Amino acid sequence: MKLIILFFNLLFLGTPPSNSIVDKAIAIQKQYKVTNDKYVVMVDYSKSILEERLYIVNTKTAQVEMTSIVSHAWNSGSLYASDFSNVNESKKSSLGAYLTEKTYYGQFGYSLHLKGLDKTNSNAKLRKIIFHSAKKMSTKWSWGCFALPEKNTKKIIDKIKGGCLVYAYK
Repeated sequence: MKLIILFFNLLFLGTPPSNSIVDKAIAIQKQYKVTNDKYVVMVDYSKSILEERLYIVNTKTAQVEMTSIVSHAWNSGSLYASDFSNVNESKKSSLGAYLTEKTYYGQFGYSLHLKGLDKTNSNAKLRKIIFHSAKKMSTKWSWGCFALPEKNTKKIIDKIKGGCLVYAYK
């Protein structure tokens, strides 16, 4: 099936999918039970806070559907996130798998609750780690949340809400 999709992409779209991200997303998704298995969100913290490093991978088509800039926590590093924590009030980003839950309107507008699935991020709910807009933030850096540019926030949250896997890695 994957070869058919790749052939279709080459023939009609002219470009192959980003194999490393797509393959990693599909492999990671197999390790977790999720209700929304159409997408996996990959957050590559080896890239700078100034780069697009959030990838929404459609696992059914083996395509990266969308990319975006996304924040990391100030205490994790300035341009590059290099120090991670699961400790409450550490104001650091956490690595590992998350499950998206329900949306709500809060301090940062339209937002999305997350549940940490690994011991590296099991305190995500306690720490109030969420997806939200960066519009009302005073800096590029969050306290550990996944803050997005305002123009992308609603589109991304609506695509991934309700049981989608998010995987943050370095």
